[in-house]
Amino acid sequence: CASASAFSSGAVLPVLAAVLTPVSWVSWSVSLTSVVVLAILGIVGAVAGGAAPLRPALRVTFWGIVAMIVTGGIGHLFGV
Repeated sequence: CASASAFSSGAVLPVLAAVLTPVSWVSWSVSLTSVVVLAILGIVGAVAGGAAPLRPALRVTFWGIVAMIVTGGIGHLFGV
């Protein structure tokens, strides 16, 4: 239940970006919103864990961007 709640709450802002953005900008809007939210969640997680926030935020953001690029590349490869 906690995992589903965390996943759903993390998806709210990118989904709102998709709904509120004109169709021609949806991909960029969702990507940018996701990167910003990842950075914020990296900071929140670091602060909650008692760590300095910069490195964890950069790490979460970097690997999130890598995951989006890989996912987009695979989708492009299969024409989706």
